[in-house]
Amino acid sequence: MNTLVVYYSKTGNTKKVAQSVIGGIDCEYDELQYDEKAKSISYAHDPSDFEHIILLSPVWAFSLAEPMKLYLAKEKGKIKNYDLIVTCGAMGLQGCVKNCESAIGKAPDNAMKFKAAKVKSGEYDLSPVLQR
Repeated sequence: MNTLVVYYSKTGNTKKVAQSVIGGIDCEYDELQYDEKAKSISYAHDPSDFEHIILLSPVWAFSLAEPMKLYLAKEKGKIKNYDLIVTCGAMGLQGCVKNCESAIGKAPDNAMKFKAAKVKSGEYDLSPVLQR
């Protein structure tokens, strides 16, 4: 299965998890580049070229980070199957799943949340997405 990992990270926590995913499977990846002033993103791959997408985002105010919301708004019709991984201080997975369901029209195959403290210590289990 050809897989694309798409992630945004501001503090490095989400990037650390994304790098673990990328290192654990055969995939292509895009790190979303966010221009906060212009409220725009850039990336290289067309998600319609992939059977499966793994989305990784920090939680901002119980919701996906703005760059990931922009990505979903732009590419929603091209995402066939996907997993969602979020990093947060405490809560926010339900709001992020709702963001994805609204944009894409269906729930993720897997939805996982990792608290920042666990990411920093390396205590997170990616097996649900790595064993596809």
